[in-house]
Amino acid sequence: MANLINFAFISLELIFIMQISFFAKVILFLALYYISDLSIKNNILSKLTNRANRAKKV
Repeated sequence: MANLINFAFISLELIFIMQISFFAKVILFLALYYISDLSIKNNILSKLTNRANRAKKV
């Protein structure tokens, strides 16, 4: 009976650790996605402002 309780406890610990790892991976992926998305937007914005500054004044 004690072995079964120990096995169940270890199983619950492993499931909990795997869930934390999964959520950490999701948060990391979302952070990287938003950082890269922001970087791309800033790059496009800077190119557009440079192009606008070089344009002939009317």
